[in-house]
Amino acid sequence: MSLAVFGEIGLDLLLDSDARITPRIGGAGLYAAMAAAKQGLKIDFFTVYGPEIEQYSLKFWKVMGISTQQSLYLDNYSVPRYLVTGYKAFEHKNSTPMTDVKMGVNYNPSLNNECKGLLLFPLDHSFPESMCRHAFEKGIPIFLDPKPNDKSIKQARGILKYVTVLLVNEEEALLLSESLEINEAIRKIEKMGPKYTIIKRGHKGCILVQGEKTIEIPAYKSNVVCTLGSGDAFGGALAATFLETGDIEYSVQIANCVAANFIESFAIETLIDKAGVEKDIHYREKFIINEASPKRIYLAGPFFSKQELDWVRHVENRLENARFTILSPSRENGVINNDTSLEQRYNIFQSDINLLNSADIVIALLDHDDPGTCFEIGYAFQKKIPVYGYKTSQKSPNNMIQFGCVQTTDNIEELIRVLYEQK
Repeated sequence: MSLAVFGEIGLDLLLDSDARITPRIGGAGLYAAMAAAKQGLKIDFFTVYGPEIEQYSLKFWKVMGISTQQSLYLDNYSVPRYLVTGYKAFEHKNSTPMTDVKMGVNYNPSLNNECKGLLLFPLDHSFPESMCRHAFEKGIPIFLDPKPNDKSIKQARGILKYVTVLLVNEEEALLLSESLEINEAIRKIEKMGPKYTIIKRGHKGCILVQGEKTIEIPAYKSNVVCTLGSGDAFGGALAATFLETGDIEYSVQIANCVAANFIESFAIETLIDKAGVEKDIHYREKFIINEASPKRIYLAGPFFSKQELDWVRHVENRLENARFTILSPSRENGVINNDTSLEQRYNIFQSDINLLNSADIVIALLDHDDPGTCFEIGYAFQKKIPVYGYKTSQKSPNNMIQFGCVQTTDNIEELIRVLYEQK
């Protein structure tokens, strides 16, 4: 049994907050092909590539079970390059093309007789409609994963009538259905052809839609290194598992577990295999999101030096990237300095208290042993506002501070997990 994967090879340039760049050969098609191959399927990889892709990579992929025999090689072709930011845990990922991707080639691969499934990602923002029609006529399941740009979305609408499983995130679902709200989008997409629609929501898991039946399937916890490509690996693992089992819900669970493993390393070659994921799915803890959890967070910490203010801003940005509403007294009410009058100081104090009273949660930055932060912890404790400490140093906190906090973490990803899951 083989799966045909139509999609892109690209060069991803991963830019971190320290301006370091890590290059990685990737692309949606490649990530998905590798994930599917690791689940034991033979893969016909339909892509276009040039001289940047070395023979070593092609041979390695072949050993994995990925055939590039029908891929198109062009001497003058340069794989698309993307500058990627926000690829770590709970960040807002952004992938920016470094050049306009214009293939300008006529590439029409054909399905072989052993093909039992077709997984489609856009190549030059396009999909091969004739291949979709051919697969549909032969009863071959089609898995479609569009991208959120006008050309890809428009082409996807034209082939939805052939699609068995649609894989989209919330933004793509809204664009595809021309809706403003996700439930409306789900209802519209259901009428456009797909038997199953899967809404991918990252660490929030997936929504599986089958007719009028809707199931929320949680993601798995992960020690995140790089989230880029996780949705593509999800698609490859899901297609491979569904072709083998025919069980869509189980396939989503396996795909979630593969994605959780995938993001724990920069090295995509270390993707978990079928035997590994079938064990891991029983042991890896699920990431249960409490959607009703409070989201207004008061950020208590010192901001009387550039170093302290930079640290407050860093934590503030990470929490806001994770979609929390941050009440930051330094930003909302101003910073005290030597020129601040006594009246101004009192007004800032009262404004900070008012802001604190409006919060559902307090995050206390504990690294600097700041008296003001200690006061805010005590005030919040008395008001029964839960306080979560964030402390990166090895020094143990004061006993009153330790027990004044519901929990103290030393890792920003873990802090965000706690905030998502707290009741």
